[in-house]
Amino acid sequence: MGHAVYAVSTAREALPAVRDGGIDCVVIDSYDPRIGIVELARSIEALPDAPPVILVSGSPHAPEISARIGAVAFVAAPVEPSELANVVARVVGNSRPVLALEDEPTSPNHTLG
Repeated sequence: MGHAVYAVSTAREALPAVRDGGIDCVVIDSYDPRIGIVELARSIEALPDAPPVILVSGSPHAPEISARIGAVAFVAAPVEPSELANVVARVVGNSRPVLALEDEPTSPNHTLG
């Protein structure tokens, strides 16, 4: 769908990438959204021109955490790449860079689009 995806594997890597700018949406893919993403989302939110956050998770706690971190969208995992790409397209409105944070090393790697 024309999105440029920058993937990182930890919250520690994500924040500097977002601070550098040019990221129009952050997709956090986390089985356990209680570990590190609340702090990451708060740090992102504090940035000038903070990009919106989408949470993808299979955790039963994820909808609550998604609301608490102010995510613009929550997507239940597992999710097809095309479905996630459609959510991203609705959020960003066109082809823009997207940062994806993946903390589930056992899940298959996918590209959006």
